[in-house]
Amino acid sequence: MSGGFYRAFEDKHRGSRELIAERLRVYLPFLQFFLKDSAQAPILDVGCGRGEWLELLTNEGYTAVGVDLDEGMLQACRQLSLPAEHGDALSALRARPDASLSAVTGFHIAEHIPFDDLQTLVDEALRTLRPGGLLILETPNAENISVGTTGFYLDPTHERPIPQLLMSFLVEHSGFHRCKILRLQEPPELHSAERAIDLMSVLGGVSPDFSIVGQKTAAVEVLQQFDQLFDGDYGLSLPELAQRYDSGVDKRIAQSRNEIESNFQHQFETHIQHLLHQFETRLAQTLTHEQLLEALNIQSERQNIDSAQSQADLLDRLKPLYTQNHDLQTHVHGLQSQLATVQRELDQSLANAHSWYLRATAHGAEAEALKNSTSWRATAPLRLVIRIVRWPLTSSRSTMRSQLTRALPHAKLWLARRPSIERRCMALARRSPWLHAKLRSLHQASQQHVATENRHDPLHGVIDRAPLTARGRAIESALRAAITKDQN
Repeated sequence: MSGGFYRAFEDKHRGSRELIAERLRVYLPFLQFFLKDSAQAPILDVGCGRGEWLELLTNEGYTAVGVDLDEGMLQACRQLSLPAEHGDALSALRARPDASLSAVTGFHIAEHIPFDDLQTLVDEALRTLRPGGLLILETPNAENISVGTTGFYLDPTHERPIPQLLMSFLVEHSGFHRCKILRLQEPPELHSAERAIDLMSVLGGVSPDFSIVGQKTAAVEVLQQFDQLFDGDYGLSLPELAQRYDSGVDKRIAQSRNEIESNFQHQFETHIQHLLHQFETRLAQTLTHEQLLEALNIQSERQNIDSAQSQADLLDRLKPLYTQNHDLQTHVHGLQSQLATVQRELDQSLANAHSWYLRATAHGAEAEALKNSTSWRATAPLRLVIRIVRWPLTSSRSTMRSQLTRALPHAKLWLARRPSIERRCMALARRSPWLHAKLRSLHQASQQHVATENRHDPLHGVIDRAPLTARGRAIESALRAAITKDQN
């Protein structure tokens, strides 16, 4: 690219020097072991760009040198008097003697070069590194869906995204003793367990960059200095955020359902209690009037009315009672009308309860529709592949070794029946001394496992040199019982 285009592009989209330097500090703990010897075995940064990493290393006391092909980028290094040279990465590595470097670093260079050149770069890095030396390659993380579909292709010089498993396999295959994937630059707030994860966080919250840190074999006491760093967890993965998103959706659905049920139950109980209180009050008033009228009737029956005057006096005395009785009947009619109103309100409450039930059912249907949606089904294979790929990364070494030990005799039997495939597999294994040694170790462990099983259960041996599974043992026992029954 001409005219300083790429330098201007980096200045606009990569971020400030201060931001990049702060992000790169995550690698300083890995290099602490080499600080005292960096003058004899310096650090080589290929594709050094504007020199943020060189400046950080120099300020921390390391001896480092950078190399880059873009003159526009090197100009920024020269302005700061940083030790940067013009040239390509492979030539710079080939010019270095064996075991002469403490570390080889390359930030966002792997995605710019063809894969064959990247493989050569890794091989040359292994050659030039001292025992225990480190290779650090950082690149965009295509596991982040937003990066893998849009952000990666913003840079016109990018070749193709490099998956984490491919980068890890490349480093291991080249002969490095061990390697570690570091996921980087994710939003810090997503690490909080209380933070709600929305769909955009799943699509774009995964660590946008990752790096592979490979270490050359060395003495045990040297490697032990790095064990804690290689055992640590870094960044956020897509399965982790997807699982938190699923949990959040289930939690919100359950919370909404509980709120609807709680509000309905509280309102219904309150309204019923109010209606019962009104009814009991009106009923008590009605009984009081009826008791008074009954007492007056009994009193009037006991009186002996002998004269018309006394009858007239009695009528005059009873007139207020008749009037009061009429008022009482009117009041009873009013109570009956109020009772009818209460009944209508109760019916309305039941109708509201049914409406709230329908709303709760609708929320449940929405949740089920979400899980049955096209996007959810479309991403199901991706989630399955991720879980399968994560298995070797999340399983403990003891669990993986136990499962491989049990599976190896069956694999060996399957290959023995297919000589052409067996020859190819053996040739591939012999090309990697590390893999060949691992397979030999697993084979010896499987032989010991078979011998142990045969010692504890001599009646159930092996068929074609492969141990019987639990299902096979059950079938064999059933067959032996049937044969014994026929013979008797």
